[in-house]
Amino acid sequence: MPGIFWLVPVAGLVTVVFAIMLARNVLRADAGTPKMKEIGDMIFEGAWAFLKRQYSTIGILSLVVAIIIGVLVALLGGQRGIEGMTPFGIGWRTAVAFLVGALCSGVSGFVGMYIAVKSNVRCAAGAQKNLTRAVTIALRGGAVSGFLITALSLIGVTAIFFAFGGATKPEIAPHLIVGFGFGASFVALFAQLGGGIYTKAADMGADLVGKVEAGIPEDDPRNAAVIADLVGDNVGDCAGRGADLFESTAAENIGAMILGIVAYMATHNVAWILFPLVVRAFGLFASMIGILIVRAKENENAMNALNRGYFVAIALSIIGMAITIYFMLGNWWLFGAGVVGILTSVAIIYVTQYYTESRYKPVKEIAEASKTGPATNIVIGMSVGYETTLATAVVIGVALLVSYWMGSLSGVPGAGAFGTAVATMGMLMTCPYVLSMDTFGPITDNANGINEMAGAGKDVRKITDRLDAVGNTTKALT
Repeated sequence: MPGIFWLVPVAGLVTVVFAIMLARNVLRADAGTPKMKEIGDMIFEGAWAFLKRQYSTIGILSLVVAIIIGVLVALLGGQRGIEGMTPFGIGWRTAVAFLVGALCSGVSGFVGMYIAVKSNVRCAAGAQKNLTRAVTIALRGGAVSGFLITALSLIGVTAIFFAFGGATKPEIAPHLIVGFGFGASFVALFAQLGGGIYTKAADMGADLVGKVEAGIPEDDPRNAAVIADLVGDNVGDCAGRGADLFESTAAENIGAMILGIVAYMATHNVAWILFPLVVRAFGLFASMIGILIVRAKENENAMNALNRGYFVAIALSIIGMAITIYFMLGNWWLFGAGVVGILTSVAIIYVTQYYTESRYKPVKEIAEASKTGPATNIVIGMSVGYETTLATAVVIGVALLVSYWMGSLSGVPGAGAFGTAVATMGMLMTCPYVLSMDTFGPITDNANGINEMAGAGKDVRKITDRLDAVGNTTKALT
């Protein structure tokens, strides 16, 4: 076992403690006036009621599906099987991994939503002091979800890997933990779709009855549907997105470990299988430092402050990738593949910001087109959306080709495909930071709504309006 691997459990535990400390820091902040607290409590009650109903149903379905999967694998697994293990053994291990993945995914969504709801009203209160305070609360509230999701994914995959024989038969264990990813995906499917449908239904309903029919501003307290709209931001963009991104990080870990088996069989070096976990650990530490240094200046665009923290996390991720490659694989072609992945992440961030930020040409074109009616708005909006998709697809396609080529040059059997896995892990090293920015969006959106409903002054609304605009961009990052 490579000595550097012990960084993985340390990183997982430190990250959980870090998330708890961030949560305590946010919860200790002032929650504002009695009116703001009342609105915040209504949002919390609505979001909690939705999640309890949703997850109670998902929990029952997960148990039923786990049993079905276990039985089917036991019955059909005998056709191929795994050396030294009965079909029944494969079946129950897959079922257990499925349940653990589903549980971790559900916990990620619940905790992320809880902290986000509590952060909303505190961000609104922070805006009454200054921009810096509001940005700090919103980002750290989002960071609780981002770091906890990534830490639970890392801890869960690592624990299941060793529980299923990773220490003695590392070439077998990754196949047995695939159920973990399926369980996480199962919960994410319902959480994201259910929360997303609720979010958009409430959002459109509130806008139609308020802006179109009654002619009153967005988030006006006279509109009874506003609370449902604000609840939707939390159950869809926080809880649903949290479960979805937990599934993504877990699946990437497992997929890269399975690809590493080919190189392991040729070299008998278990580092090829464990490499993705160590890279993820370095990414956690890099993102922690990035979050802690974010400080917004009073008159600057909040996105600039977020970008500064992101670039620090990127620089530290490159260093972490180099250290991991040096101690585990010793192949600098694969380091090049990892750097390609990290730079791909930067490129995608900038493509997203260019097409969704109000200071750039695409959004200005959509705003100008809206002056002539909804038809031109839709046409221009769709064309900008297609451009964004094309640019992102080109970036990812080039990254895959280059990373595969670099992996092939490493001289290790199967390292071409593994090179793409290294690039993917590099791209996701700053995942906790990106997830923090993603949850920053619904928190600032809710804070803006709370200040509107509580009758906050124009100066306060100006701050939360600016943060809401930035939040719309950060929500597009994932």
